[in-house]
Amino acid sequence: MVAVQLPKWGLTTEDAVVVEWMVGEGEQVEQGAALVTGETDKSTAEVEAPASGRLLRVVAREGDSVKPGDLLAEIEVSA
Repeated sequence: MVAVQLPKWGLTTEDAVVVEWMVGEGEQVEQGAALVTGETDKSTAEVEAPASGRLLRVVAREGDSVKPGDLLAEIEVSA
């Protein structure tokens, strides 16, 4: 299993809000594909899949406030 975590965007990013999931639980994802959009007080950016596989579980729901390093989701890696 691979963790999808919120990256640190910029030098002063303290938190972000999960805006939209582009992939649902159970769907296949490819490494590098956009999974979720996050918004800080200064910008909006996408979090990419760190690995190919199936989006097993979404932890951070749309509207949730998260900090860099927080778990957003888990991917079950394709064998």
